[in-house]
Amino acid sequence: MKGIILQPTYLPWLGYFEMINSSDIFIIFDHVQFERKSWQNRNKIKTASGQAYLTVPIQKSPQDTPIYKIKISYQQDRQGNPLEKHWKTISLAYKKSPSFDKYKQFFEKIYYKKYILLRDLNVDLIKLICDILGIKTRIVLSSELNLKDDNMGKTEKVINLCKKQGIDILYDAKGAEEFLDKNLFEKENIKIIFQNFQCKEYPQLWGKFIPYLSTIDLIFNQGEKSLSIIKSGTEANPQC
Repeated sequence: MKGIILQPTYLPWLGYFEMINSSDIFIIFDHVQFERKSWQNRNKIKTASGQAYLTVPIQKSPQDTPIYKIKISYQQDRQGNPLEKHWKTISLAYKKSPSFDKYKQFFEKIYYKKYILLRDLNVDLIKLICDILGIKTRIVLSSELNLKDDNMGKTEKVINLCKKQGIDILYDAKGAEEFLDKNLFEKENIKIIFQNFQCKEYPQLWGKFIPYLSTIDLIFNQGEKSLSIIKSGTEANPQC
């Protein structure tokens, strides 16, 4: 069985969903340490002024806090719910895009809900985008698997997950090649494939194409064509 093990990021980019679509099972790696200043609580969209970051504020927590325990901060509530503010920014940026009206109500339901945990927000957005794209891959949370792997290294934790879920082909992000020990996978008879994804240029609002954006940019601009554009990323000309 082919599987992926990825941390739950906020409004992920196209390559994230290419990996999900290419796998039988997607394990959301949410029991490991939260990475500050990462894509776990921020991403980029395109506005009339160019690309803009959307960052979900989080509460202070110990350095070793796992992802599934990270809480969203509403300390700035007097200035408005930060998620509602994100939605207003998204709406302003994409209200003129061809497919915004078709999908906006699904995103509104999420952005007007007051989430406690960042993980829950991210997972709901990931599942919604999978539904819109027509991706049917099974999704599992690592935090619910009772793994007891605190004393394991990075590679050992991933291998342990693969064995517990019956994954014999691991599809992983290109960056993981730098820290995973491929010899250990070979000893466990687990084949590992690293993604080589290139983002195909597609029509966007607001002028010249900008790569590396959240997948919502693709969805609002290209609608039902989105999954085919994502799938073409393994053979498209380099953009991201």
